Amino acid sequence: MKYYFILTIILASCTILAQNDPTIMTVAGEKVSLSEFEQIFWKNKKENETNKKELDEYVDLFTKFKLKVKAAEAEGLDTTKKFLSEFGGYKTQLQKPYLIDTTTNEALINEAYYRTVNEIRASHLLLLVKPDASPKDTLAAYKKISEIRDKIIQGKITFEKAAVKYSEDESVKVNKGDLGYFSAFRMVYPFEDAAYKTNIGAVSEPFRTQFGYHLVNPTATRKSRGKVKVAHIMVRVKKDATAQDKENAKKKIDEIYTKLQNGEDFATLVRDFSDDRNSVRKNGELEWVEAGRYFPEFEDAAYQLKNDGDISEPIATPAGLHILKRIQFKAIDNKETLRNELKNKIQRDPQRAQKTKNSFVNKLKKEYAFMETKANFRELALNINTKELQSGHWTGAEVADLNKELFSFAGKSYTQKDFTDYLVALKSFPRGLSKSEYLDREYDRFVSKTLIDFERNQLEAKYPKYKSLLKEYRDGILLFEINDQKVWSYAVKDTAGLKKFYETHKNEYMWEDRVDARIFTSTNKKVIKKAYKLVKKGKIKSDSIVNYLNKDSQLNISLESGRFETEKHEILKGKTFKDGVNKPKLDGSKYVLVVIDKRLPKAPKKLNESKGAFTAGYQKYLEDLWIKELKDKYSVTINKDVLYSIKKKPNH
Repeated sequence: MKYYFILTIILASCTILAQNDPTIMTVAGEKVSLSEFEQIFWKNKKENETNKKELDEYVDLFTKFKLKVKAAEAEGLDTTKKFLSEFGGYKTQLQKPYLIDTTTNEALINEAYYRTVNEIRASHLLLLVKPDASPKDTLAAYKKISEIRDKIIQGKITFEKAAVKYSEDESVKVNKGDLGYFSAFRMVYPFEDAAYKTNIGAVSEPFRTQFGYHLVNPTATRKSRGKVKVAHIMVRVKKDATAQDKENAKKKIDEIYTKLQNGEDFATLVRDFSDDRNSVRKNGELEWVEAGRYFPEFEDAAYQLKNDGDISEPIATPAGLHILKRIQFKAIDNKETLRNELKNKIQRDPQRAQKTKNSFVNKLKKEYAFMETKANFRELALNINTKELQSGHWTGAEVADLNKELFSFAGKSYTQKDFTDYLVALKSFPRGLSKSEYLDREYDRFVSKTLIDFERNQLEAKYPKYKSLLKEYRDGILLFEINDQKVWSYAVKDTAGLKKFYETHKNEYMWEDRVDARIFTSTNKKVIKKAYKLVKKGKIKSDSIVNYLNKDSQLNISLESGRFETEKHEILKGKTFKDGVNKPKLDGSKYVLVVIDKRLPKAPKKLNESKGAFTAGYQKYLEDLWIKELKDKYSVTINKDVLYSIKKKPNH
């Protein structure tokens, strides 16, 4: 009677949902609900309102998406080992937010944010203890570090001297135990926790990490440095640079710095001399400087600039030489902005993750009325052969007949045999643990695993949002795989088809007018005139001319040579140059000397000259043919009344 009643409620709920969630389209017999369509539609749209034109355009894309997924299923791509492995990985990631205690996780986010904003400086003392150390060795290390702490507390020795004398951390030889400033996630969590929870100037109680036993002595705190926006002028120094190359680079950066000191414009010098072509277009501006993003030398120099507009002296990094200009400073982001980043870091931190896991397991025990019979666990433990278990080849033969209940929840019982099978599958016994310690640890793990696995199987029923997101990921993987097989990789491999496509469409991919040219630029009129005379003589190679004229200064002249489309090159665009050597001209702030060695008129690009563009065109051609085949094969119907009922983004 009870199950009949529950079934009646479920069926009634489904009827109500169906009435409120009409079918918007049917693809190959599969109905697509309004909610499924809207979820993806609004997810890909920034505005909160829409119109018929946008809906018609999107429903066409959505139809193609559904047809491709149907084709992938028809070919069995959703059953392949590759798909199951990839989908399983995504599924595990999607499940994580649902398999934690949100209250504990929120507390950890608050804690991590505070420690991100507030850096702490601390010294430490370490006695190494291996994770698998024997109880005897572990106790000896604990006693020793406790005695060391007593001496420090009693004033018999300073923390620094104790660290130098007793610490087994190799870095103590250099830093005398002082670790400098650090913040959240820089150290293993137990160490970080002890540092932040111990008063400044005090000495912590001994605590253990995977490295051994520690004492920590916090000495100062400070607010984090935030982030700073800078622009830079860079002189690149290659890894294989010769001594002469390095000397030239040093001279060049020093000359640029002198120009800045004499009041010349930073942006102009970036444009004229910086080797970082990616930042030249933005007057040298870079992404925000934050801890760990750039070379340490670069970061330190950036943070030392106190005011917007301040300029650094030349600094060296492994990439080359730089001059920095501060543009803007920002304090660290607020907690809500950093929330997702902090959540991800917490999930990746083993100790923090374990903390949320333990709390979540306790929550599940209450929800599913967890009950256990410890006496049956003790009976099992008593009958397990210690020597066999510790050998790593234990089969469980001596307890094969024991099958009493160990615990139960949600109406399901788990027995001594279930736990025995779990232990046998482990096939290992860690050194340093007694039998009772090992069994207690693995029993707790077995309980946690069993509860979480059970909850994992309930997620789709409990959380509709998770279920729809899971389907979205599944279909996305299938879409990528079928597209790759039918279009992307196929087009690359089908050389004969690509050549045929090229012959048919080559006039759609044209080179504009091009020239083989050498372009000399200089800010010095005398230098460009000297270059002109040397080029006219034709006895010295262009590179040699540059080296000769840059003998006194690496800023005198530069050379760009190659094949250029005239209307796409900044100097050549919209200008007329004769064949051969042209007289120098002033172009903005620079003098330019252009040598036209050869002209190439408009012509179709050869396949090897623009293979990427031709391959992309061939891929589109293949996809269009494939979509037509799918539309002929599978029926598609769209309920326009339901489609056009979509006007505004739902408020949830």
